Amino acid sequence: MKERNVAEQFSKYVIPSMLTMILTGFYGIVDGFFIGQVMGDDGLAAINIAWPLLSLISSAGIGIGTGGAIIMSIKKGSGEFEEARKAEGTTIVMLFFASVAATIIYLFFSPMFLRFLGADGVLFKYGLSYMKVIAWGAFFQIMGAGLNPILKNLGKPVFAMLIMIVGMFVNIFLDWAALYVFDWGLGGVAFATCAGQASVAVFAAMAVIKDKLGNSWYIPDRKLSKDILKIGASPFGLTMAPGVVIIFTNLQALHYGGTAGVAVYTVMSYAAYLVYSLMQGLADGVQPIISFCKGAEDYPALKHVVKKAFGLAGIICVILMAATALARYQFPIIYGVSQEVAAASVPAMLALVLAIPFIAIARIMSAYFYAIDDGRNASILVYADPFVFTPIFLLLLPIFCGISGIWLAYPATQISISLLSVMLKKTSNRGLL
Repeated sequence: MKERNVAEQFSKYVIPSMLTMILTGFYGIVDGFFIGQVMGDDGLAAINIAWPLLSLISSAGIGIGTGGAIIMSIKKGSGEFEEARKAEGTTIVMLFFASVAATIIYLFFSPMFLRFLGADGVLFKYGLSYMKVIAWGAFFQIMGAGLNPILKNLGKPVFAMLIMIVGMFVNIFLDWAALYVFDWGLGGVAFATCAGQASVAVFAAMAVIKDKLGNSWYIPDRKLSKDILKIGASPFGLTMAPGVVIIFTNLQALHYGGTAGVAVYTVMSYAAYLVYSLMQGLADGVQPIISFCKGAEDYPALKHVVKKAFGLAGIICVILMAATALARYQFPIIYGVSQEVAAASVPAMLALVLAIPFIAIARIMSAYFYAIDDGRNASILVYADPFVFTPIFLLLLPIFCGISGIWLAYPATQISISLLSVMLKKTSNRGLL
């Protein structure tokens, strides 16, 4: 692949992917805006406690969908087009069964999950009204999230972006109607979220069905299923990591700051989620190109793609750091929080500023590893965040810094993950860069 072709493919995939992930981030941010304006601190705290359960659903879809999409790109790069079609069909079937399973599990176990996450009293009441609706919409959540990466790897990144725009506007309109017109509370917000994802799933399914899947595509291939799950474990963990982090952080915020502490963290997590989504969009955008280059064994082009990704990330980081620092007080106010919560959010927002460049490094390196089918190193990076560094820093830093230690745990974790990615790259036996 020539450098000119790489540049063309970079623009074709990365820009729509970044816009798509920004829109995905807006789903949660829009929900938070309306909830904060109508329901205040308690509503924001409740949605943040329930959010990891929603994140688990979308992560399952993204993990399966991205795992299948990576195999599709690698097979196409090596000229195995029939295997690529078979991988696409297997992925769709897996998404269907995962959707059905998630619906059943959440219908029966949502109350238990909310108790485990620390919800009690009014937070449990609000959270349960939210999850009852989310459970019924889990099917569309998984299908929408899983079909999107398939569309990108079919060479339709712009269409994937456009249907996300449709879903976002559906979500925004129904959020407004649910809270301001019908007074449906968090259950109405959940309905808006599910309706937005349902529109994405329907349009994505229509586009995929038009693609030539081949004969008997609905019969999953056992070996491909295992490969999809193996590769998909990394993007699943990458998407789920913020949800796991939220669980640990909510528990510490409740302990050190009560409901107000959780409200502060909710505001910070919305800002962080937007940054995270943008960087993940960049990483997802280069994934199909890296996977294709890997399959074609075009390593000079692969290096050029990664270099361009880091260059663009550097520019974005500067802009995001400046914007976050300038809006450190105004951003919480947008959500309608109390003056006490807005003032207490300033240190949390400044901690996010410090984390931004390291979020970029961690996301790009994780995507690089799973794009070249190096599941071991990708999984180490992905799961070290929520299950190693985050718990350690959340336990230790508040002992010395109080509630400020909770906010500092986020940049400390991202710095640690970035350093770990550099070490893994140097010791990797698949070093292509």
